[in-house]
Amino acid sequence: MLFTKVALAAAIGAVALLGAAACGDGGTTETSTATGSPEVTVTADYAQPDLVALRRSAIETAYPEFEDFENQTSFAGQSVKVEVDDGDYYFAYMVLGSGLPIAQATCFRVDRLGRVFEVGLFPDPLDSYAGYRDINPRNCRGIK
Repeated sequence: MLFTKVALAAAIGAVALLGAAACGDGGTTETSTATGSPEVTVTADYAQPDLVALRRSAIETAYPEFEDFENQTSFAGQSVKVEVDDGDYYFAYMVLGSGLPIAQATCFRVDRLGRVFEVGLFPDPLDSYAGYRDINPRNCRGIK
């Protein structure tokens, strides 16, 4: 009986340790293409690459024009920014500009059930987008 309790405690500890290692450090991760330009930026406390890919696949199924987004032809490039908040994944599909850092963006939220919601578009027609250097995927507003 004692051996079973010790083995169970060790197994629980191992699962907790593996889970913590899989969650990452809560920082920003960038992957690069062969040319060295950023492809996908993930900012999250508990982002898991396979869940990011699964959520992104849901967006690209619902909105086929965003499939293989980073490799689509554009003047200054395109990138995707991802943030995770309490199980919801937020994506900003950004078209980069030459004079302005971001020419336009479309933002989405994918919930825990895999449902896709369009959060908004950047730039907001009521806002001047000069001076914005980044996008907040949660509300699709520019960040100065």
